[in-house]
Amino acid sequence: MSVKKMQIVIWIVIIGCMIIGGFLGIHLIGKETGEYPYELVFPIVIGSVGGFLIFLAISKLNKKRNVNVPDFDERSIKLIQKYLMFALYMLLFGLGIALLIAYGMGIQYVETGFLIICLFAIYMILGLGTLVVKRL
Repeated sequence: MSVKKMQIVIWIVIIGCMIIGGFLGIHLIGKETGEYPYELVFPIVIGSVGGFLIFLAISKLNKKRNVNVPDFDERSIKLIQKYLMFALYMLLFGLGIALLIAYGMGIQYVETGFLIICLFAIYMILGLGTLVVKRL
């Protein structure tokens, strides 16, 4: 399969997964409230396809502007690798210490919502850090 066909298949799968996720959200709302809001189907489909088209337009404009400029060079890749490795070890070390402290304080149960917020914060810090390192 050529690279162009592979990209098309990947984007179709991604858009399909977003639409299926929206339909699952409608199903969950319906199970919870007893009313299935089918009026959300149109915004889900239009939002998924529209978002893809906006992304496609922006990437085409950037490609025309920067014809031969690569997104990443060797230096950027090495910097991102070093940052992610450092962040991995610091996160593992910091979370291990936090877990030992919590265990020492007698905390045996942790609320799931708190874990979700902590994980979201970790993802945000890693993502923003990677964007900063990419710009260096």
